[in-house]
Amino acid sequence: MTPDSKRLSPLTQRMAEDLLVRNLSPNTIDAYTYHVDRFIDFAGRPAEELGPDEVRAFQLHLIREKKVGWSSFQQTSSNILQA
Repeated sequence: MTPDSKRLSPLTQRMAEDLLVRNLSPNTIDAYTYHVDRFIDFAGRPAEELGPDEVRAFQLHLIREKKVGWSSFQQTSSNILQA
């Protein structure tokens, strides 16, 4: 489905399918699912257990440790909030 479909978890596979139904491009789908997978890996727990506190912790991680630029921060935050 997307260029990196081998890395998709069941959650991001479902997300990718939903985005495909919305007619998003494969590159956009790949970017969205990539960020969601990074968030889940960071949290170290199933996605169903994650909430606003984990999102905030991941955002702080992106700023403090990864030192991502503003546009990367915005894209990542937007993608994980849509999941």
